[in-house]
Amino acid sequence: MKSIAELFETYLMVLVHPFRIHQQFRFQVALPGQGDHFFPPLKLSEALGISWVFAIVRGLCKLVLLNFFLESFISMQSESFPMLQDLIMSSGISTYYFLLFSASLDIIFFPVTALIMTEVWAWMIRTYSKFLNPDSPHEEIADQITTHALSSNLFSIIPFLGDMVQALLYYFLLYAGIRANLGASRSLAWVILITPTILAMMAMSFFGVLLYLLFA
Repeated sequence: MKSIAELFETYLMVLVHPFRIHQQFRFQVALPGQGDHFFPPLKLSEALGISWVFAIVRGLCKLVLLNFFLESFISMQSESFPMLQDLIMSSGISTYYFLLFSASLDIIFFPVTALIMTEVWAWMIRTYSKFLNPDSPHEEIADQITTHALSSNLFSIIPFLGDMVQALLYYFLLYAGIRANLGASRSLAWVILITPTILAMMAMSFFGVLLYLLFA
């Protein structure tokens, strides 16, 4: 059984050597400076559990920051407009509870949304893997690529820009895994990454045409 330190070590090493870590998983090529030490691939439950920790930290930090700015705004408005103090306080309390509820939902439903997104990408990569190399271990490759892309959640704890940085890094880690683990070319890797967007646009167009035919 892997220790917590080993789990975090692999989780972080994906961010340090995103391409080489997948080469180690697939071809048993040691990382630079690691000698004969090999990092065991994370299971989905392990990567999801570590990512959930950062999601909790992100939610708590978001709540603290928003509460700080809300209190500061209420204080400034109360000093400038004493007549509006009661109104601002009541609306401020409502806003506070809304933010608390929103942050709680982010924390609670993070594993569900992350699991759904991971399974969708795993299905996509498995499909392309069968076309590239029918004899390759499709399930293992897809699971390794999508599981280790969850390491991007470390950057979600950055205030304000964390969600954007996490999203961009998530796609980069998928790209690194597709290139190094699946063995796809640069152009094919980009095709795989934009396939969900194309499918979504096709689905929206289909439903748009369907609605037009129904109500025209």
